[in-house]
Amino acid sequence: MAFTQASASVGERTEILLSADNDRPERHIIIDTLRHAAPLMGLKASVIATLDAMLSCLPPKRQHNTVFASNATLAFRRNGISDRTIRRHAAILQELGLLVRRDSSNRKRFSKRNVTEGTALRFGFDLTPLFQRFPEIAKLAAQALRENDQIAYLKAKIRTAASNILQAEPDDVDALIAIRTLRRKLSLDECYSLLAGLDVEAMEVEEPCEAVDAGAEKMSGNDGQNVRHLHNSNKEHIDKRDQQTPKTRPSHPRAVPITVPEILSACPEAAQFSLKPVKTMSDVVSHARTLAPMLGIDSKNYQDAQEHLGIEGAALTVWAIMQFHDKVQKVGAYFRSITSGRNSADFVPEQLVRRLCRAQPQPIYPDSALLLPPEIVRGQLRSR
Repeated sequence: MAFTQASASVGERTEILLSADNDRPERHIIIDTLRHAAPLMGLKASVIATLDAMLSCLPPKRQHNTVFASNATLAFRRNGISDRTIRRHAAILQELGLLVRRDSSNRKRFSKRNVTEGTALRFGFDLTPLFQRFPEIAKLAAQALRENDQIAYLKAKIRTAASNILQAEPDDVDALIAIRTLRRKLSLDECYSLLAGLDVEAMEVEEPCEAVDAGAEKMSGNDGQNVRHLHNSNKEHIDKRDQQTPKTRPSHPRAVPITVPEILSACPEAAQFSLKPVKTMSDVVSHARTLAPMLGIDSKNYQDAQEHLGIEGAALTVWAIMQFHDKVQKVGAYFRSITSGRNSADFVPEQLVRRLCRAQPQPIYPDSALLLPPEIVRGQLRSR
């Protein structure tokens, strides 16, 4: 048995469609085909919904087509319809030859297996006739779609003919009746009879259309006028870093390297918050990363500062701002302005630290003493 693609159009579903895990048509294909063939079979949408609830109770891999679910379960899957409606829909499906009711003596639905003989007794709704008649239902669905296309074409033809007649004779009775009749749902015979009462010769001559290759045209999954958006999930991955132009960093004048004692002498406010002695530049950088959030400098601005000024330059800027942060209204904005903003062209962190060092009245002290507040340090010096 050939495998037919599940996404084929209804007009091409004339063979038995196979599921991925069994030899039966998939549930959504059956329901979609039944909805198209419903006008020719006399099926209502509510009955098809009940049949869909029955199909949902069948396991994917099975050796039978019997539904053992109770009416309460089917009613729950049908959004709470009554038990009486379930029985009425089951009777309609049985009359149409889509299922067979196999009732037990106590009206329960169950299965009893005989392991010795390898047989089983199954009581419930047997949907085998539905699967057996599916090729026939697919042909009816294709016929219904062709009729709908023909009706749509005839309606357009009637509307065009009636409009041409009304342009010449605005009071033409047949044309006015035809326009009003097009508002309701019409059958194929009604469209032909309505078209026969109009002067079709008044409209333009029909032109032959080009033959459409059914295999070349991809059918949409929606029979409406507005179809779903087709989106290609296989995105082309492009490395944007290769396309972006490198950032032009300002060329800072080469500054004389600054020592740790100079930093501690210029920025005693930042040194007070250190929990361990600051002896190397690594300690300065590590402590600056701790001070930056305290000053309101977020991680992105600090990273941009490192890209423009270097790791040590960004750390020195944080230490320097800590010395006069109480005089700055918005520390985060000021830090971004002088490190990576519009005022960063001539900014050199070492020069700022040296100006602060010259502004400090006390001399350079040993590292251990600089961890203490200035008042205590001055008291120790006077005692000496």
